[in-house]
Amino acid sequence: MMPGAWQTPASDSEVAKDISGLIDTPQMRALIAEALSANPDLTATAYRLKAAGLLLSVTSSARLPELTVGGSGARTNSSGRQTASFSVRSDVSWEVDLWQRLADLNDADALDVKAKSGDYMLARNALAARVVRAWIELAANSRAVAIERRRIKALVDTEEIILERYNMGIGNLTDLDAARTKSEAAREVLAGRELDLTKARRVLELLLGRYPSGTIAGDVELPSVAHPLVGIPSEVLADRIDIQAAWDRVRKSDLDVAAANKAMLPSFKITADISNTSKTIHDLTTGQAIWNLVGALTQPVFMGGRLKDTAAAKSEESKAAWEDYRKVVLEAMQEVENGLDTERGLARRREHLEKSLSHATQSRINYEQRYREGLSDIIDLLTAKETELNTEIQLLQVRALQLGNRAQLALASGLNANLNTAKLTTEK
Repeated sequence: MMPGAWQTPASDSEVAKDISGLIDTPQMRALIAEALSANPDLTATAYRLKAAGLLLSVTSSARLPELTVGGSGARTNSSGRQTASFSVRSDVSWEVDLWQRLADLNDADALDVKAKSGDYMLARNALAARVVRAWIELAANSRAVAIERRRIKALVDTEEIILERYNMGIGNLTDLDAARTKSEAAREVLAGRELDLTKARRVLELLLGRYPSGTIAGDVELPSVAHPLVGIPSEVLADRIDIQAAWDRVRKSDLDVAAANKAMLPSFKITADISNTSKTIHDLTTGQAIWNLVGALTQPVFMGGRLKDTAAAKSEESKAAWEDYRKVVLEAMQEVENGLDTERGLARRREHLEKSLSHATQSRINYEQRYREGLSDIIDLLTAKETELNTEIQLLQVRALQLGNRAQLALASGLNANLNTAKLTTEK
């Protein structure tokens, strides 16, 4: 039974009504538009959908009469006497759709194309959400690199303080070794962060259909990401494109079952042909033609159980389509529930980390003062600085997770990319 509300209430903050509005800047909209027009995976999906729309004519044409026209000409030589003959023939055949079997097959194929169109639109929306998350990840990695550089600068400054104290006869060079050990370790971490940043750039470039050079510029601060608009469960059920596509496949499977059962009923086919033979091409249009009209009613009697087994197989496939639909609905609800829970959980983690960072910063300030006054050793000071910067990194990671989760929640809620890009035409 579909609940009337989510287990975790949605945010009542300012909300975005589409995926491109999560980061409502011209730059983000331009990036999403570029991805939707140049991403190779999405473009390939579009071509396949167009092919499916074109192939729809194969089943729709089965309901129309078939007309073929042919002609031939010959010249013979018998005992020195040459004779010529020409003939033309036209054949028409039409299966009368007594039981709407052909109509069912055509409607089933149309629903299949509609479902594939839904798959394409879902792929567009998913790509837009991935671009948003990639942009957030790029900003998070840029910020992490900046924090690590600050860490190294702080350690270098500490080395200078140690040298000053040593020159004043305070402290010893053992403290300097400890600081330099921390500095080299920090430089190793920075190298890893810079590699992660380059990889994040390549991820975004690939989504945009660009060469993955790792040079695309991004924000050095995490962007502001709005909360997605999350409707009640019944609204999400109506908005999710994958749910609509799954329902279209259920309807298609039901029509396939009906058509398979109707294939065991009698069929009525009308055939006609008209022909003419003449010694000259001109006489083909003036001579007397021969025509023939036949109506045939046929009933399958023995086909080794093929028709019956086909109908039974289609029935089982229909049951599977219903279960697939149920699975899509349940997974959609799970994605929204998880997204709402994650938003609330990460908000709590962020609050605690912000308080922790405030305490760590104050602790570092206190230890710096105590070290200058000779009341604390270098290990305590380095530990305090390490704790502050590590907490800042943790806070950055949680903020990035929270913002990325909003993009995923927007997709789970059925929000669209909503850019003015041309939609695919699959109808003939």
